[in-house]
Amino acid sequence: MTQVPRSAVPAGRVDVPNAVRGASTGFSILVLGGLMAPFVTLVSVPAAAAWLAGVAVVAFAVAARRSSLAASPATHGAVAALISYGLVLPLILPFQQGRNLQQILLTVATAVVVGAATGALMARRGSTSR
Repeated sequence: MTQVPRSAVPAGRVDVPNAVRGASTGFSILVLGGLMAPFVTLVSVPAAAAWLAGVAVVAFAVAARRSSLAASPATHGAVAALISYGLVLPLILPFQQGRNLQQILLTVATAVVVGAATGALMARRGSTSR
């Protein structure tokens, strides 16, 4: 029995294995960046806010970068970024500041936009980043 190479098998709208891998990496970036935020706060509170925003954008872009096998790279990227944020939500919801609905919705919107843009860009570039 011959095994077909993974790259020869077309993925659905979302390439689930790569979306999960990307979401795992994005989750790790969100956690590590969040753990470093108190140290950035020692320098400046506005710098800490900018730090967290930058960490989120980087995490969502990294989560979405493996989109070349998906039929819809933008959808794949958005889903991968949303999964990475969904994984971190249980870690922040127990805290009062983590329950700010407006902040959660803005972060969800950021995940969708950054994930979709990154997925589309990486597919357009023909990247098969692993």
